[in-house]
Amino acid sequence: CNDKVGDGTTTCSILTAKVIEEVSKAKAAGADIVCIKEGVLKAKEAVLDALMSMKREVLSEEEIAQVATISANGDKNIGVKIAQCVQEVGKDGVITVEES
Repeated sequence: CNDKVGDGTTTCSILTAKVIEEVSKAKAAGADIVCIKEGVLKAKEAVLDALMSMKREVLSEEEIAQVATISANGDKNIGVKIAQCVQEVGKDGVITVEES
């Protein structure tokens, strides 16, 4: 599944680079930096609102394992272990990973 839909890091990087590029162009063209900032903040709010309307809660250990597997570059073993930890500490718990 990760070959069709990933965790969004590449998309985020591309969009961030494009925003920086466009802000730089606007600034170089003499646009007011305060107006640029206000525009970026409005765009951020619009994006967050859109994302919030699309979100879906992940509740089961199996769903958590699927999300964790994608974040672990497709490593199902790590995904399952992360899901087990999340189930143990709860959705607001903290998981610390240390090298032994």
